[in-house]
Amino acid sequence: MKTLIFVSLLALAAGPAAAAELKIIDAKASLFWEHSGKLSENIVGAPAFDNLAKGYGPDHETATGVLFDLTFAGDKNASPKYATATVDITQSSRTGQQIVTHKAFTNFIFGADGVQHKAFLVENATCMPMVVDIRAGKTQKNVKLDFACNSR
Repeated sequence: MKTLIFVSLLALAAGPAAAAELKIIDAKASLFWEHSGKLSENIVGAPAFDNLAKGYGPDHETATGVLFDLTFAGDKNASPKYATATVDITQSSRTGQQIVTHKAFTNFIFGADGVQHKAFLVENATCMPMVVDIRAGKTQKNVKLDFACNSR
């Protein structure tokens, strides 16, 4: 009986299990080249893109989709029950109208390296500037991609 009371007191003293710390550590973006079916190199930090939807990419390729690869870190060999990452994608038209898309990622299962990737595709994305805000735990990343389509 004394052992049972001691174990119960230890459990109470420990308190609730601490939530695993989820962190966003990297964000990459690639264009989907529609003729070759290939992905570009990472375009985060690249100069402005103009008229990709009209075939002004390399070798006259068109691109309207952007694939994002988000890299998260967490506790090694863990599957945190309540870990959630949120993403807000804001695109701005020439008239100033904003299109905002919200995404949330859950079901993180970290392996021995404590890293996991999540991906998403934004379609019809290469004619308007785009800002992507990623939040995970106490961390945040911001990605800006400068797209435009002009009348050429």
